[in-house]
Amino acid sequence: MKDDKRLSRVERRKRELEQQEQEKSIQPDEQWMGEPSQQEHREQMSDQSEHPFLNESSREPAQSGSKKSKARRKQMPRIPSLSKRKTTRRKSNQATQPSKPSNPQKREVDSASKSPSKRKRKWKGKVALLLLIALLVAGYVATSPFTFLIMGSDARVGESLSGSRTDSLQLMEFVPRSRTVQNVSIPRDTYTPIPCEPDREGDKITHAFAYGGAECTIGAVEELTDASVDGQVVITFESFMELIDLIGGVNVTATHSFSEKGFNQTYEYTEGVSYAMDGDMALAYARHRKTDTDGARSNRQTEVMTAVAEKLASPSGWTKIPETYRFMKEEMGLEMNVLQMASVGLTMISNPEVNKMQVEGQDAYINDIYYYEPLEESVQAIRDALDLSIWGTVR
Repeated sequence: MKDDKRLSRVERRKRELEQQEQEKSIQPDEQWMGEPSQQEHREQMSDQSEHPFLNESSREPAQSGSKKSKARRKQMPRIPSLSKRKTTRRKSNQATQPSKPSNPQKREVDSASKSPSKRKRKWKGKVALLLLIALLVAGYVATSPFTFLIMGSDARVGESLSGSRTDSLQLMEFVPRSRTVQNVSIPRDTYTPIPCEPDREGDKITHAFAYGGAECTIGAVEELTDASVDGQVVITFESFMELIDLIGGVNVTATHSFSEKGFNQTYEYTEGVSYAMDGDMALAYARHRKTDTDGARSNRQTEVMTAVAEKLASPSGWTKIPETYRFMKEEMGLEMNVLQMASVGLTMISNPEVNKMQVEGQDAYINDIYYYEPLEESVQAIRDALDLSIWGTVR
């Protein structure tokens, strides 16, 4: 029995050797076909056994390991192969084809490109609105009534204004919307309260300039007429002539026939005749009062000043406005801003109706001093005429 066992062992060994030789002869072909050899298989199994992520259960028989791997595969989500192919195709197409922005990107680009333009439009709209408001305000101010006081000093050429008196007073109210000018002439001897003479009940209004200058004179005029003076100018003989020559002379139609001596010569004026006057001739015309009244002289002064305004308002006089404004500001103490000048210009361009008024009164002597005492009815009529709204109607 022992021999049979031995023989059988020998035969078994032979058979094993034959099988190994057969396997060696077949091994190159199998390796060529991509099948792993037994040695590689053993190495893989050893690697798997030594893998750190495998637990002790992996050392169990192959059947249990296969069952567990099947259970794990069931738990793992399956990714279809078609989706992978589609994604790979999409990626390849995106790589080969030029990238085109999608609609949301277009919207973002459009909104980004439009946002600065919208801001510019909003900014321009705000500026336009502010300009419109400024123009409306400027138009409202320029077309509102404007009261202006002209003070004619009796200072001769080379004399100082200090201590001089007002030879004439003209209060002018310009109303552009109604195209009217209210012109009030105040005689120099008019008896009225003087702000800079608080100890006296009244005095000649011409003394207000001698005691308190332009400020005191404005206060006296406002007290008498109950009007608010917006602007002022002080004219002397010398500055009057220079102003007329600066604008190139004025055209005045004489309202009275007389002769008057000027600084250069004696001038003859005939009623109804128009004259192109220079500074000397215009001053002689405005100063004359020997053959008529003080009120008539005030009217002639108004005629000359109206001619000056008309000359500046004409197209030929527009270029003279800046120089004239500068001269009157420096030499005549002009107080008038640009909008007020526009109010005067708009009124004069519209060929306004000039309503000439004068403080009417009677001769009176107080402490043997002559005064021109105004009548209450005349003063009240002037106050009512000057109390106008923006449309030129009585308030």
